[in-house]
Amino acid sequence: MSQSQIQLITVKKFSQHPASRPLLARDADSMYWMSRYIERAEHVARLLLVNSNLLVDVGDLSPALQDKQWNSVLTIMRSAGPAAPSNGNSTRAGTLVPRYMTFDPENHNSLITCVTRARENARAVRENISAEMWECVNTLYWAIRGDDAAARFEESPDDFYRMVMNASMLFQGLTDQTLDHDQRWLFTQLGKYLERIDVSCGIVDTKYGILQASEQRLEGALRNIHWMAVLRCCCSLEAYRRQHVGDMEPLRVASFLILERHYPRSIRYAVAMAHEAIGKIRAEVNVLAIDPAERILGRLDAQLEYAEIGEILSEGLSQYLQKIRYQVMETAAAVQKSYFLH
Repeated sequence: MSQSQIQLITVKKFSQHPASRPLLARDADSMYWMSRYIERAEHVARLLLVNSNLLVDVGDLSPALQDKQWNSVLTIMRSAGPAAPSNGNSTRAGTLVPRYMTFDPENHNSLITCVTRARENARAVRENISAEMWECVNTLYWAIRGDDAAARFEESPDDFYRMVMNASMLFQGLTDQTLDHDQRWLFTQLGKYLERIDVSCGIVDTKYGILQASEQRLEGALRNIHWMAVLRCCCSLEAYRRQHVGDMEPLRVASFLILERHYPRSIRYAVAMAHEAIGKIRAEVNVLAIDPAERILGRLDAQLEYAEIGEILSEGLSQYLQKIRYQVMETAAAVQKSYFLH
């Protein structure tokens, strides 16, 4: 055998990647939920921030509509709501909901609960994530649980919410830039996009229903402000404006948030990314397997690929979005059964 042949064999031997092995179930579980809770915290913070700013922008709004706007946060996040004050005094939703969704440890969707659970999961896989990712989660945890957290919140709730949102975006960037794009990264993507689909469906469904019911009382600039707030809840105002100029048309807003092909915050895009992530996980773990979660997301991905807003409205927007949320729940249950319960 010649020297060149030996060198070729040696190069091939050392350039081959070792065969992928399934990630430990507990590690996959923690990576998935760490990412999902960080994404959830970002959505809660943005909903509270947008609601607070909206009520400042519109000025004099009827107490009933103000309560509807604040209670919509509870509806979107499927939270039961704060308990009535023990002294029997009547307190408006605008006072109770922000603190309940920020600091209540009994609320499984509050910021403090989401960040705490994200950190617990990050600590469980400390050796599987980068130092930068851990530092980001840990810093956010102590910022929201520190002795001065309540005082900082009272001084400037908006700054508090922005801190959570910025930490989530930093965490996602660090995940993409400091973690191998292997099974660990794929589980973080799956968790992030499933959470985004679920909450985005809730935002469009709930806000669209409230605004359509109040359409006759909202005219001109006031109507536009409300629909702009819906887009801000999905971090999509500028992206929408680049495509649509002029007044905010409810059908265009709904169509953009549901069906836009290339925008990362649309439901269609998130479904496609979640489908891609679960497909790659299945291919690495067992290329010949039939994955129930991949099948659910594949059907939903194909459905959204060819959907039109007129067809969605004929079925009923709320029914259509609730069906997607149910499919996300089915997907999450299938992922848990296939990859975590071992």
